[in-house]
Amino acid sequence: MRRKREVIEGQIYRKLSPSGGYWEVVAIRKDGMGTQHAQMKRTDDPKTLKTLSVSTLLDPQQFEIVTE
Repeated sequence: MRRKREVIEGQIYRKLSPSGGYWEVVAIRKDGMGTQHAQMKRTDDPKTLKTLSVSTLLDPQQFEIVTE
């Protein structure tokens, strides 16, 4: 059985791609369908924001957590 991880504000994730960078979770929100999304800012450029589903963030082929 796989342990379910929780995404919370302040965590930092690394995008697993050549130009992925490090991203900090700044907010967690639910859409109208109940899907959770994480609003993130790039750690080396805080004006660069992205929002993606928590399930995408927890995909080990796309992101890895750097800080809990």
